[in-house]
Amino acid sequence: MARYLVLIADDDDSQRNAQKLVFAEVAKALGAELKIDESTDSLETRKCLEAKGYDLIIMDNEFKDDSAPGHLPGIALLQLMRKGGPNVNTPAVFCTGDPYDTLKPMAEKYNSVYYPKAKADADDMTRLYTQLLKRPH
Repeated sequence: MARYLVLIADDDDSQRNAQKLVFAEVAKALGAELKIDESTDSLETRKCLEAKGYDLIIMDNEFKDDSAPGHLPGIALLQLMRKGGPNVNTPAVFCTGDPYDTLKPMAEKYNSVYYPKAKADADDMTRLYTQLLKRPH
């Protein structure tokens, strides 16, 4: 049985729980075992990205630790991830509710799928995540 390691980086409990429901369907579709790591702030996310190689990363942009020293928005974490470390080539989905027009081209520039939370559809996300996990990287 195939095994995949996924990181869900989002400070919102309900968003992470919704993602986990989608990944339960992805596991069924792939006939695979998925281990999911979760991070809830930018500092924790950065540590995860530096410490482990993931098969897929789902990342939000805004974390509520913005007053903490060393805080970075998700887009900056994505940029750092692409510069070096175990996740340089890991498929990533930049899933955010932030309304900034600049996020889509920036996410795509750093080889990430931009997926606005406003259009979130469980079936669509299941297909996307399944496709990204199947793809060699």
